[in-house]
Amino acid sequence: MKKLTSLMMATALTVSAAAPALADGHAQQWDMPMAYSASNFHSENGVKFADCVREGTGGAIDITVHPGGSLFKGADIKRAVQTGKPLC
Repeated sequence: MKKLTSLMMATALTVSAAAPALADGHAQQWDMPMAYSASNFHSENGVKFADCVREGTGGAIDITVHPGGSLFKGADIKRAVQTGKPLC
């Protein structure tokens, strides 16, 4: 739980730092890979977080949650984020 809280705080700081750069009026599409199934509380919290970010930024940032390892397998998420691995 402590790691999830740290991840959420880091993302929130990133969002607040990126907000001034979104003044051009174009919404940004972000992807959030989740290792757990959609019914798991981790993924459910990820969806709630994405909703809060969308609401807090007035729709300027839209986060799509990808549960169940559909974007990256659970063990590969950290490395994919660290290296900026492309989604395709």
